Amino acid sequence: MYSASSVRDLFDRMSRSYERVNTALSLGFSVLWRRRLARLVPPQPADARILDAMCGMGETWTALVRRFPGTNLVALDFSSRMVDRARARSAARHGGKIAVVQNDMLVSGLSDGSLDVLVSAYGVKTFDRLQTELFVEELARILKPGGHFALIEVTEPPHRILRALYRFYIGVVVPRLARLLVAETEEYRMLARYLRAYGDGERTAAALASHPLLTVETRRHFFGCATSFNGRRVVV
Repeated sequence: MYSASSVRDLFDRMSRSYERVNTALSLGFSVLWRRRLARLVPPQPADARILDAMCGMGETWTALVRRFPGTNLVALDFSSRMVDRARARSAARHGGKIAVVQNDMLVSGLSDGSLDVLVSAYGVKTFDRLQTELFVEELARILKPGGHFALIEVTEPPHRILRALYRFYIGVVVPRLARLLVAETEEYRMLARYLRAYGDGERTAAALASHPLLTVETRRHFFGCATSFNGRRVVV
């Protein structure tokens, strides 16, 4: 379930429909939470280098460009079809200024301390506990001292009634709605499995909090249906 090839294949298959289906099934909250993600990072100088990690098709770029106009925005994803669509979006909507790199975030190939900011929307749920720790190590390695990060992910609400409703919606309603929007629904059943296994995001929070070079603040959004993690790489 968490192997790189399984996750890559899943998002390759979902690339044709992911953006519109995700927006519809989240009732628009996925867009609102991307905007919230961008606002979790303080204003940056014009020469800042910002990475959109696990960028998908570049759905977060509108919020990032508005928040950080003129900065050097780059993006990374390991799904070849998502990368193809992201490059097409960069060309069509951003004049080709957003460079999209195809690589695995856990071995990004980026230089030590080369980023001022790293953001990521809805990517960390596909990491198991060990992969999460590797991701946090890579995050700390490629951020400059004093650099900022912000992540946001869909999570299970802590209240038991809301959690039961959430699980019913994710596990039963989402696949059925997906059937109405696209021909294939197995991918969205698999996505529901990742969301259920991710729970309240504890493994991400724990890995970030335990890293000696990172500070982190965890926030719950819309009664815990999403969780954000933002902080800095400390200056030693």
